[in-house]
Amino acid sequence: MENQESTVTIYLSDLWDVFVRHVVVILLAAAVFVAGLMLYATRIVKPLYNSTATLYVLRQDDDANYSSSDFSLALNLVNDCTYMLKSHAVLDDVMEELQLDMSFSDLSSSISTRNPDNSRILEVSVKTGDAQLSKRIVDKLCLVGAERISETMRMDQISVFENGTLETRPCNSVGMMRYILVGLVGALLCYAVFIAAFLLDDKIKTEEDVKRYLGLSVLGEIPYTS
Repeated sequence: MENQESTVTIYLSDLWDVFVRHVVVILLAAAVFVAGLMLYATRIVKPLYNSTATLYVLRQDDDANYSSSDFSLALNLVNDCTYMLKSHAVLDDVMEELQLDMSFSDLSSSISTRNPDNSRILEVSVKTGDAQLSKRIVDKLCLVGAERISETMRMDQISVFENGTLETRPCNSVGMMRYILVGLVGALLCYAVFIAAFLLDDKIKTEEDVKRYLGLSVLGEIPYTS
């Protein structure tokens, strides 16, 4: 007995028909995904506000000769400053002066630093649930940190270039583009389910199915009565 291979041909019109027949459900799925993200963003995620201040490392005096070795030293000091800003010597004083109701680990985890490439700038950011508190902490952190680092280095190595910013919009808020992407994902997943159901359904239901899959012509129809 010869093995007969059966192939299924899918037309673009079939895909379009599946979409049209279930467009309402697909749109509902997209709406459910968007509503779920909105619920997560407004009810579960705690809004966080970021404040960023800027430190200038290795200040150059007017009567000093500045060389490439000084610049290399400044880049190395940036890493030292990053470590010192999160040390107990600095954070304990910040918590005491601001009377913060938070632990050392919580305060340390809310602090992040960034050094732009080939610069003597150190950006210090603090992220908390209150915009005013974030600014107060980062301002005090930079002042105390600059003082402690200068005492440790026994040199005037660091100064505050810009105070902390005051942000009115949460830094972890969900943008419109993310809602659109989530809606598209929900619609595509729902559509994929209907496509899979269509491909797995091998029943012959209409006259067009008989002509397409069996290659036969329908001579007549027998009405169905219950």
